[in-house]
Amino acid sequence: MASVGISTSSAAETRRGPTWLQGLATATVISVFVLVVIGGVVRVTGSGLGCPDWPLCYGKLLPPLEYTAIIEYTHRFVASVIVGPLILVTAGIALARYRSDRWVWIPAAVSVPLLIVQGLLGGVTVLTHLPGGIVALHLATAEALLATCVFIMVASYRTPIRTTSALSSSDGYHRWAIVGALSVYLVIVSGALVTAMGATGACVTWPLCQGQAFPMNHLTAVHMFHRYVVLVLGLLLLYAAWRCWNGPTARGTTLRWLAVLTVATFVLQVIVGAATIWLDFQAHWRALHLTAATAVWTVGAGMAIVAYLDVRTTDSGPGLNRQTVQDGQ
Repeated sequence: MASVGISTSSAAETRRGPTWLQGLATATVISVFVLVVIGGVVRVTGSGLGCPDWPLCYGKLLPPLEYTAIIEYTHRFVASVIVGPLILVTAGIALARYRSDRWVWIPAAVSVPLLIVQGLLGGVTVLTHLPGGIVALHLATAEALLATCVFIMVASYRTPIRTTSALSSSDGYHRWAIVGALSVYLVIVSGALVTAMGATGACVTWPLCQGQAFPMNHLTAVHMFHRYVVLVLGLLLLYAAWRCWNGPTARGTTLRWLAVLTVATFVLQVIVGAATIWLDFQAHWRALHLTAATAVWTVGAGMAIVAYLDVRTTDSGPGLNRQTVQDGQ
């Protein structure tokens, strides 16, 4: 199997300071994360139809001074004025200046159609009056876009990367990291489907559902199924984090920190989920629940990407000869 090696004219040149791509990619990850959080606020406050038309709000560029309209308009503003341009500019720089590095330009190219699909889904969600399935798909696409932006950010700090004939040793921890990240994604989709089916408040106790481990009512069964999904896939995530902590040798500092953060954010997410139920599903706790889930996904995706690149790349010492590429400064 071919792996990938970092190559540039010197170690000092590889780490000569931040580039435009690094700054833009980092800003893009932060902005997409914030956008997902605001989308969660829109959902839990019932503001999805605060602007009942699209792309305008009551036929105007600015919303009326009404609570739900302002929340929905804020979501649209961040998406169209901040997130959209950041993704397009980042992709443009990646495609123009990093064409020799597929680890940079391919995810950058993927981010653009994902952005378009996400925007169209947002419009369809409003124009079809918030059907549960479309709302869940809208969230799933947003989380996929976030992970793609994380990939661009990680790759921007490692470029230039090229295919070599060298093999990198691995005990399979990178595969477990990918499984762990996908587990988080499935948990988020599962939670979105619980909301779409109207089962969010079906179980009012935790960890059991009204004292039952396997409730028979339809909505309580849907809600409890989500908890079992969290249990099973959460254990997979924790095992993946443990493998990432123990797997790396010389290159493991960043990955180990991400493994720790993955466990910490997952534990926080479980606590927030329980608190949301204990505190009667208050809107701010529900928004925090989605925020914590997105944080787990962001860190878990980062852990998987770093683990994969650690295995697929080889460290280069300062004395090795390397090939330069244009870095977009």
